[in-house]
Amino acid sequence: MPTITQFEIFVTVIDEGGFTKAAQALHMSQPAVSHAISALESELGVTLLVRERGKDLIVTDIGKRILFQIRNILNSLEKMDQEVSLEKGLITGTIRIATFPSVTAHFLPKIIKTFQQKRPNVSLTFKEGSQEEIKEWLISRVIDIGFVVLPCSELETIPLVKDRYLVMLPDGHPLLQNEQVRLLDLENEPLIVSNGGYEAPIIDLMRKQKISIIEKYNTSNLNTSLGMIKEGLGVLILPELSLKNLSFPKANIRPLETNNYRHIALGLPSLKGASRAVQLFIQITKELFD
Repeated sequence: MPTITQFEIFVTVIDEGGFTKAAQALHMSQPAVSHAISALESELGVTLLVRERGKDLIVTDIGKRILFQIRNILNSLEKMDQEVSLEKGLITGTIRIATFPSVTAHFLPKIIKTFQQKRPNVSLTFKEGSQEEIKEWLISRVIDIGFVVLPCSELETIPLVKDRYLVMLPDGHPLLQNEQVRLLDLENEPLIVSNGGYEAPIIDLMRKQKISIIEKYNTSNLNTSLGMIKEGLGVLILPELSLKNLSFPKANIRPLETNNYRHIALGLPSLKGASRAVQLFIQITKELFD
């Protein structure tokens, strides 16, 4: 019969992308991790992972299907432990949270401090990613709750705050003569697009309005984007929060036309199915934004 420990090791190997990192995360030796996976495969009678030297770890089709079930089992056990603790007058457990850079920098430290002052027996773990990654992690139950940008129809969401969109322009750009920039003004402008998906809602809105878009460059680093703007290679649409810690001339920034905001929310697969610890995290986070 497979053990819970084997399940936990299997999930960690996949989440960490390999045996070496999983062993480090679990504070185990690599041979012990390999032995646990082999024992799990032997118990189930199927191959879950394909391991070839010098190549990426491959999860088999049956491994992917079983992974979803194993995550549900582990999540249910965590919720059961929390319910037992609650009955004893304690709230314990671990909340796995996904976030993106501007939330990490501007909101998360305050949220962590406030939450742990009120609920010191609950551990918080964090994973940072793009919007698409966060949605995928939530749907596959890799994490319990995450910060997302609305709209997000795949998940249940709790709105928190709105963040104004700005347009960053190179020196001498004609749009610097305007107090604000309309979406139509950006037609056929070379856009510098971030891998983090900051501007995705605006680009989607432009497409709906049949405004021609030129996605000229794609970058994963905001400082790279700023350097490209300074060289006159394009313009950048960026939420105001993301700009706060960056060095860029205010004279080259214009707000996007009225009512264009990034709406930041908490997202999770099911509010009804959330553990007591997650529900308290939602409550405390909402209070900080109210």
